[in-house]
Parts: sequence; C-alpha cells; structure tokens
Amino acid sequence: MSSVTVKTTEDVKVGLKALVTGASVILEMTTGGLFMENVKMEKQRTSEPYPFICRNILSQGIRGFEAGLWPWGFILGLVKGSVLGGSKAYFDTVYRDFVTDKKKAALAAGFSAGAIQGLFMSPILLARTRVNQSISERAISGVRAMSVWEEMKFSQSILYEGVKRDGIKMLATGMPTCVFKRSMDWGTRFFFIDWIRKSVKDYSGNDQMSNAQQLLTSFAGGAASVTVTMPIDRLMPVIQAATKGSIPVTRVLMDKFRKEGVSTFQRGWTMRTLHTGYHTMFATFVSDKIYKIINES
Repeated sequence: MSSVTVKTTEDVKVGLKALVTGASVILEMTTGGLFMENVKMEKQRTSEPYPFICRNILSQGIRGFEAGLWPWGFILGLVKGSVLGGSKAYFDTVYRDFVTDKKKAALAAGFSAGAIQGLFMSPILLARTRVNQSISERAISGVRAMSVWEEMKFSQSILYEGVKRDGIKMLATGMPTCVFKRSMDWGTRFFFIDWIRKSVKDYSGNDQMSNAQQLLTSFAGGAASVTVTMPIDRLMPVIQAATKGSIPVTRVLMDKFRKEGVSTFQRGWTMRTLHTGYHTMFATFVSDKIYKIINES
C-alpha cells in the first residue's frame, strides 16, 4: 500500500497524526489552497468566468488572496485536517483487526475518515460559505475592504443572524450531503493514490518510490478523484447559498439545471481539480513526512 496507509498499530499516535495533518492543511491553505477553493466555490455559485471571479477576489490584495481565512477558514482547515488525520489513523487500526485484505481495510478507513470529517466540517463550511458570499457581494458593490477585526465581527454577525432567523437547525443545512460527499472524496482519493502508485511501480519494475514520485502521485490521485465526486461537490455551495434566502433549494437547483444544462454539474471542474490535487498532496504526503520526522526524533 502507499505511504498514506498506516500499516502497524505501533506506528500510529492518533493525537500526533491529527495535529500534524491539521497543521499541514493550514500550510496548504495559506500557500494558495484557500484562494483556489474560494475561486472554485464562487464559480460554482455564480457561474461567472474565472477572470471575473479572480479579479473580484484579488481586488483586495493579500486580504482577497486569503479571504475567509479568519476565523472560519482557519477553523475549518484545522478541523478538517485534524479530524481526517486522526480518524484515518484510528480506522486503519480498527479495520485491520476485522478485514484480512490490507488494501480493502485501508480503503474502508478512507471512506470512514471522510464521513467523520464531513460531520465536523458541515456547520463550519456553511458559515464560511455564507461569509464568502457576503464579502464577495460587498466587493462587487464597491464597499471598502474590511480589516481583519472587522471581517471577524462581520462573520459572527452573519452567523448570528442566520441562527436567529432559522434556528440552530441552520447549522445542519446540507449536513447529510456533506457527510456523504467527504466520505466519497477521501475514499476515492486513497483509492486513486494507491492505484496510480501501483501502476508506477509496475511500469518501473521498482517497488520503491522516490519522494518526488510520492508527491506527484498524491497530487494525481487527488485530482483524479474529482471525476467521481464533482457532481456532489457542485451541489454543496448551491444548497448552502440557497438556504440563505426564502427560495426553496429544489427550485434553485432546477433553475440552475434549466439555465446551464448538464454542464452545471461540472461547473468549477478546472479549479476543483487543481485544488483537490494540491490539498491531497499536503493532507497525505506532506503530513506523513512531517509526522515521520517528529515521531522519529
């Protein structure tokens, strides 16, 4: 199995793996990952051309590049990285005790870890989607850029008003879809990483892979998974943005489908592919390397 799979109980310290993966995801976000994700989400929500979306986001300079980082982006990144790393390490051990085939056990652990991640991510992702939408609308209308402190207060006010209007149930908006989506996301990512690495080894005749090969195959595996998960990913920001108003979600989805056709389910595919490969590279290969260095020191 690939390096993203934990093979022995002794090798894994769940708490440390969670902490390292969380830190690795924050590193990914602040080095371009958050920008790519924001562009992707705006593309899916508005269907505007990429140049238009990028200009709007970057019109605020570095604040635009890191838009949504404080507080929800940082919280989301830390949570999704930590939960993924810790739960994957935990489920690797659990499934290994019940499933004799190591590859099937690792794949099951990937799907399970993704589901747990989705459960934790859903309310935070909803908050960030609402905040990003409001900030983007303010930028388009020409409202001046906010300071970090103003953006944090603005974020809290948006969430507060939403809960006040719709009740605490608002935080569960889209949660079943998010849990299913994250399960499919990480199950397919680990599957493709393993399949690509096995193909590389078979082609080269060498069972060992260099760091560069592992880095590139983790990116490729994450990117390849988009072909399976893209339609689900397309629905999430539409659902979460639609519930902000009084129009039923089903009507918003039908209007999108009538306006854009089948292509609506692939909207944002380019940026989604780039971001997923980049994110997977940090959440698997980079976190594994950092963990190994710390654990062996």
